[in-house]
Amino acid sequence: MKEIEIVFLGGGTAFYEVFEIICRINLIQKKYKIIAILDDNIELHGKQLNGIIVAGNLEKVIEYPNAKFVFGIGSMKTRLIRNKIMSKLCIELSRFESIIHPQTYIDSSVTIQPGCIIHPGVSIGNDVIIDPFVVIAVNSAIGPYTHIKSFAMITSLVVILSNAKIGKSVFVGSCSCVTEGIEVGNGAMIGAGTVISRNIPEGTFFLGNPARMINKFEIPQDF
Repeated sequence: MKEIEIVFLGGGTAFYEVFEIICRINLIQKKYKIIAILDDNIELHGKQLNGIIVAGNLEKVIEYPNAKFVFGIGSMKTRLIRNKIMSKLCIELSRFESIIHPQTYIDSSVTIQPGCIIHPGVSIGNDVIIDPFVVIAVNSAIGPYTHIKSFAMITSLVVILSNAKIGKSVFVGSCSCVTEGIEVGNGAMIGAGTVISRNIPEGTFFLGNPARMINKFEIPQDF
């Protein structure tokens, strides 16, 4: 099978993490070849990260008409601009690859849209829907019938119980728990170690056990 050529968008920490996942995938079956990294940080241009050249700004995506893309831009601080960055690139959704570590359990009924990154040790139960560009980090567990909307970031050791709804661009901190049937509003942030047992409004930050609202913030219109 011919290797899928990958252009990685973003030269930050996520690149190294996804690079390792791709290496693990390729040990089982040679599937991917990363041919370039694109990043708007001009200080990275021309440098090599794990032997892969940072070839220029994100706008250079047009120079790779036959490649697939991996979207590795975003953090707790920048999660609300991930969609804005993506929209400017005007890349068809079908051209994004979801990168899934081999050491995961994913039920056969799960729907995973393009552009997702799923780390080792993740367990995903039946009939879960994962929208595009979701990140699920190491050893997290997603219960049955849960829906995680686009650009959400689920960090390590998170437990989300059944029938939960995680809104767009939500950030869930490590070692948190979202209990059964809970809805977390768009753009909300859940701090590390928090137990969420009631619905969380959009644009809010909750922390603690029991969870309490720390503050509210404005969500950009194009987030």
